[in-house]
Amino acid sequence: MTGSVCGVVLAAGLSTRFEAQADPGKPKQLYRIDGETLVRRVCRVALASHLAEVILVTGHAQRRIAAEVADLDLRVVHNPRYEDGQSGSVRRGLAAVPAADGAMFLAVDQPGLDTAVIDRLLDAFRGPASIVVPTFRGRRGAPVTFGRLWFPRLESLRGDQGARPLLATLAEHIQEVELDSPAPLEDVDTEADARSWTREAARP
Repeated sequence: MTGSVCGVVLAAGLSTRFEAQADPGKPKQLYRIDGETLVRRVCRVALASHLAEVILVTGHAQRRIAAEVADLDLRVVHNPRYEDGQSGSVRRGLAAVPAADGAMFLAVDQPGLDTAVIDRLLDAFRGPASIVVPTFRGRRGAPVTFGRLWFPRLESLRGDQGARPLLATLAEHIQEVELDSPAPLEDVDTEADARSWTREAARP
């Protein structure tokens, strides 16, 4: 897969803020918008893109989440230490990435992300030293793509943090891609966010 980018979907989190307002025991990853769960939605759009492979990292509610995408052509890996924070899932995903030039990290809770945006970000990728970040009016978001050169730096992350601290030290290597709408960057933190998203999507 030299010259390719793999997608790593981070779906291991506890999502405690969301579950406190939703049905007890129902993880955010399995919340439905327009009849489709968040985890299935992001995996489906990723698979329709030019990503070389899609890897789903599970943790909390592993069996239920894996079952939700069992019919999709992706690889599921489990992070048994998901409670230690997001950095562990980043490392687990990287360990599963084959000999690709880069990895795109996708959040499970961005229902506005679509295949066209993913492919625009892939078009901006320039090889193992590349970092690609989507933006809207100066605000950065996810998914972020890292070239293989930066994998060791990602593997050094610890705790409940993503790659933001690392990005702050690599500003000169970042290629920003300005999007036409903020929708792909919006995430769903609470059930109220999800309901708001459903209402917005229903507008003509």
